[in-house]
Amino acid sequence: MPRTSRNTTTSRRRRGGAISAQPVVGQIQQIVAANDQLQRDNRDLRAENERLKAELTEIGTALGRLTGGTGRGRTRRGAVELPSEPRPRRQRRPITDPEVLAKRAQALAKARAARAEKLAAARAASNGSPASEGEPAQNAAG
Repeated sequence: MPRTSRNTTTSRRRRGGAISAQPVVGQIQQIVAANDQLQRDNRDLRAENERLKAELTEIGTALGRLTGGTGRGRTRRGAVELPSEPRPRRQRRPITDPEVLAKRAQALAKARAARAEKLAAARAASNGSPASEGEPAQNAAG
């Protein structure tokens, strides 16, 4: 790529028309000002929301006392119950201990064997009953 002098590139820009940064800067300033206003409004709305929640809780408590509610069990008609925020699910760590993994595998094998025995007993009991005449006989191992 041939080298060009700096003057030729700037002269090309000048010939193409000067682009003023003023409108862009003005738009950015307007956006920043609108963002600041929105953040203030959001902060005010959050504070108002918290105040209203506190008032609502206070009213619900007063209604509960007036109606003789203990605060446990069913709520009485007219009592206000606020929805609780959902708790984040607990993130379980993977089990890496070989001894624990072996014990879990043994317990799983034992549970599978017990279930297989129970199913075999149920199949054996149903094979001899008249209610299963329409069904084909199944092998206890399968």
